[in-house]
Amino acid sequence: MIKKIISGGQPGVERAALDAAIKLNIPHKGWTYKTRRTDEGILPDKYRVKESEDISFSDRIEKNVLASDATAILTRGGLTIGLKIVKDCAEKHNRPYLHIDLNENPLNSASALIRKWMINNQLEAIFFTGSKSIDDIHLNQEVIRIIEGICRMESEQEQLPGFSEKDDHFNRNSTD
Repeated sequence: MIKKIISGGQPGVERAALDAAIKLNIPHKGWTYKTRRTDEGILPDKYRVKESEDISFSDRIEKNVLASDATAILTRGGLTIGLKIVKDCAEKHNRPYLHIDLNENPLNSASALIRKWMINNQLEAIFFTGSKSIDDIHLNQEVIRIIEGICRMESEQEQLPGFSEKDDHFNRNSTD
């Protein structure tokens, strides 16, 4: 279950994750640049993120990776140089990460993949990062809908006593 959303508040996936946290009443936190500067201006105070004293990109990323159980990287296409740094940081600290290309995975599929990954790795605090919304006006709403989908699946799961989504409950030796 998502118990906390971690984000640095940059436009796109990070800001949408914070908006989803507020909308769904999920606790959120994270690290942003000093002076709360983003690519779109100053990050509003409604987002409960802290300013990093270090002005570097890698410091902000490392703090967010370490503040979470794992990192979900949502993109349109492959990983950019900055997102490769996020992946490398997660690997350096032995933190799980999941990259989902939203061009290849519709919203319901993305929600299900993240949900399954969370269950199989017992993850609760997720750092959401990824593509920026500068050229993609629909990205923010899609990310919010993905997080809503994860929460909806959690709610439905709780209503099915005795049903587990973990992989190890499937027939391992099926010969079909």
